[in-house]
Amino acid sequence: MKKSRIVQIVGLSNSGKTTLILDMIKIFAKQNLSVATIKSARNHTSVSSGKDSDIFLTQGAMSSTISFSNVTQITTTKKTTLTELIGDIQSLSEPDIIFVEGFKGEEGYDKILVWSEKFKENIDLFNLTNLKLVYCQKDRYNTYSVALKKLEKSLSTVVLSDPFDAYSHIINN
Repeated sequence: MKKSRIVQIVGLSNSGKTTLILDMIKIFAKQNLSVATIKSARNHTSVSSGKDSDIFLTQGAMSSTISFSNVTQITTTKKTTLTELIGDIQSLSEPDIIFVEGFKGEEGYDKILVWSEKFKENIDLFNLTNLKLVYCQKDRYNTYSVALKKLEKSLSTVVLSDPFDAYSHIINN
């Protein structure tokens, strides 16, 4: 089994984590590299579509799998750790990289912090060990460049505002 590169994307709500992941998926795909994603929605509950695969779960099935012509969807009621999810994804699809969003940096994987204006007063929410870079959306970077340069120095990391630069940093570090 191929070992995937794991990168956690951490940041406050509405900081641009999903936008960065979407940009990175496009860039990695252009380089013929496969991407998987894991997202925690711990403050949400699943929504039932009313289709048979979901009805099986509501009637007590522990797991329900549906195979479409172009995709397979697996749903389980078992509480699963991030490490277990990563192992499952690696064994099922062997991606080159797995982006993890929404786990607040609880595990020790490489991290990209997506910066937002309220980061400084919420810094204690994050485990910033293995921080590889700070990413700031281009439209925010110029406005907050002074604060970002201070952050760059205090965290001993680099601040980037271009998704392709972030891709290059991931690949080369």
